[in-house]
Amino acid sequence: MMLSTKAQNLSRFRLMLSAVFVAGAIGFAAPEASALRMVVQEEDEAANRSFSAEIGEIVLRAQELQSNDQWQESITQLDRALARSGITPYERMISLQLRGRAYYETERLNQAITDWRAAIATGIMTTEETVGLRINIGQLLIASERYNEGIDEILAAARAGGEINERLAMMLAQAYAQADRFQEGLRYAEQAFEGANPRERRHFNLVLYYYQSLDRTADQMRIIGEMAARWPTEKNIWTSYASLLAQNGREEEAFEVNKIMYINGMLTEGREIVRVAQYYSFYDVPYRGASILEREMNAGRVERNTENVELLANMWRQAREWDRAIPVLRQLAQMTNTGENYLKLGEALYQQGELQAATEAIEQALNRGGLRQTGNAWVLLGNIRYELNNRQGAIEAFDRGAQFGESRRTAEGWARFVREEIRFEQERPRILEQLQRDSCRFSVEDQRDTSVLLGRVDPETGRLLLDLPEECSAYYNQFGDPIGDQAAQDPSGAANADAETQEG
Repeated sequence: MMLSTKAQNLSRFRLMLSAVFVAGAIGFAAPEASALRMVVQEEDEAANRSFSAEIGEIVLRAQELQSNDQWQESITQLDRALARSGITPYERMISLQLRGRAYYETERLNQAITDWRAAIATGIMTTEETVGLRINIGQLLIASERYNEGIDEILAAARAGGEINERLAMMLAQAYAQADRFQEGLRYAEQAFEGANPRERRHFNLVLYYYQSLDRTADQMRIIGEMAARWPTEKNIWTSYASLLAQNGREEEAFEVNKIMYINGMLTEGREIVRVAQYYSFYDVPYRGASILEREMNAGRVERNTENVELLANMWRQAREWDRAIPVLRQLAQMTNTGENYLKLGEALYQQGELQAATEAIEQALNRGGLRQTGNAWVLLGNIRYELNNRQGAIEAFDRGAQFGESRRTAEGWARFVREEIRFEQERPRILEQLQRDSCRFSVEDQRDTSVLLGRVDPETGRLLLDLPEECSAYYNQFGDPIGDQAAQDPSGAANADAETQEG
């Protein structure tokens, strides 16, 4: 006796083998055992889609076992059916589908795939059934990391009339990405994104990953902008946005994004805070950057290691906040014990006007060595010694600086200036005295020329009396006669005096 099915019940039977891809899993909707009995008890008009009594009972028993999660037992039953020599293509197709499901449930995916492909190969399946089963096979292949095969199965289902819905588009896009076939998979990533309702984070992440892999910067910006608007408190979105801006040469905008993140408390790791501080320094706002870094160091969120202390010191120097730079530079010099950092300390102390302390720091720097520009350090030391009125020490420092190419001209110029200054100071009293002598001589000559008619005459000698400044009394008498060594310097004045005496 042959048992057949009606089209309606066959459709319900096929539901058992249809799959819905949700979060990476395949789900089956199976009919109740009583429904399946109805299937095998009712005749189908098509004789080639019917069960024999023997195979029908085996299939019913296998289905009941599966409904109780007795998967291995159902496989044993179906093995019996498939071993029958008289099994029809239709019975074989149904048995293979059921056994494939049991293999799937027991995580034997390769065997499940083999059975389902064999079911299709019977040629008895309808187009709808073939499409559904190919989709199942494609999902299993993708789950088995056989991405290209899985893609081919699902696309074959689509060519046969299957619909690529949002879930399948998502799965295809993921498979193409795993296979590094981004250009081909982009259409499915975009389809999944556009078709999602509501759009979840995974839709955004997938399409963004495609745009990143294909270097589509404008699309990346658009998607990340939408993500930031939807999830404004999620740090990793803003971090990705800032990174993307920086990678595309939009550093200033990246700086603004990092500022927003810091102000809103999103940046909690030391390296992130340091990055913000560095941005402030780079964009010539070192005071703000240094203030942030110092505050976060004091709070313990940024490690007070050599690298960060040096960054803080350099930002205070950049801001010309010498009083705040000095303690940090002193700490840095003690931490590193390098000549370069002692030199920076000396420079800051000099700028702050602490000349003696600056001298000591620079001398320590020179003693430790390892300076990038030793000659300039000697020149700076010479300048500080000069300001401390240690001119001999300054000359010594300038002479040392003249031994280095980068500072030779400057050092020689300073040394020459200081030596000339010393020589001038040594000559100054003599020069001033000579100026005084010359001034008095000019005064005598001037009064003699103008006082012949109007001047006063000494009644005893009949000589002109000159009204000379008091400071000239050391060089000339009241008659304008040179006295002392002035006579040797002013022989014409002495001759005039003799002439006046003879005339008198």
